[in-house]
Amino acid sequence: MKTMGTEPLNAAMDCNELERSVDVWLDGELDDRDRAELELHLERCTRCRSLADARARIRAAIRQRMHEAMGPGARDGRAPPELRDRVVQALAREHRPLWRRAIAPLPVAAMAACALGALVVVATRSDDAFAQEAINKHHRDLPLEVTAASVGELGLPRWFDGKLDFRPTPPRFRADGVKVIGARLSHLRELPAAYYRYALPHGQAGLFIVDDPERKLDGSGREVQVGGDTTVRVVNSRGYNVAVWRDDEIVYSLVSDLDEQDLFQLVRTAQADRAR
Repeated sequence: MKTMGTEPLNAAMDCNELERSVDVWLDGELDDRDRAELELHLERCTRCRSLADARARIRAAIRQRMHEAMGPGARDGRAPPELRDRVVQALAREHRPLWRRAIAPLPVAAMAACALGALVVVATRSDDAFAQEAINKHHRDLPLEVTAASVGELGLPRWFDGKLDFRPTPPRFRADGVKVIGARLSHLRELPAAYYRYALPHGQAGLFIVDDPERKLDGSGREVQVGGDTTVRVVNSRGYNVAVWRDDEIVYSLVSDLDEQDLFQLVRTAQADRAR
């Protein structure tokens, strides 16, 4: 197994994720670990290597055409010096993370709790592969495929029609300042998943929704009572807390950089929409 420093690489990036992130990689915007996992996948996958080579050739051809049209000595299409200077200055600025480009600043507000009866958050151990994969995929911050700004918050679940065998309706987080940004397709273990990204008053969160009728993703371990009928357990890894709960055949996995108490509070505000 390859390592990055002293930390092993798990090569969890699959072909679908690579296809969505190859342009980000070519732009040099992946962090060191994600870049290493993508390049490890490329070493092992001929199809994805061909895809990456083709994308790189297209970019090189575009750059060459732009140079011919706008470079020194070009007769036509010469950009004014002022415009060229502004473009150079913009490209020289420090790149912002992709998720920060997608959202505007949100007001900071206190989290408001409202109890959800009979919500059970299933415990996951720190070595649980399901929880670790959710953390890794949320951390990658891959580009969203659809945004709430383009289809509306209520239109996000419908966007998955024909893409998943179930409609992944997210629970309602009844808390001030919690706003869904958008969604994309994903996988957890061998199961297709929907991924929703949220902006929070302090940080961000990602919610994976999986249809698991065979109960392949049930966790085990110690449970923590958080008042009423709500039982919560989280696992911490790489600076994230993740909570997993089940509603019949549907499994929700919420990953965030909130501390445990704030995550418990957020989960308690969830109002599951059972009209799926």
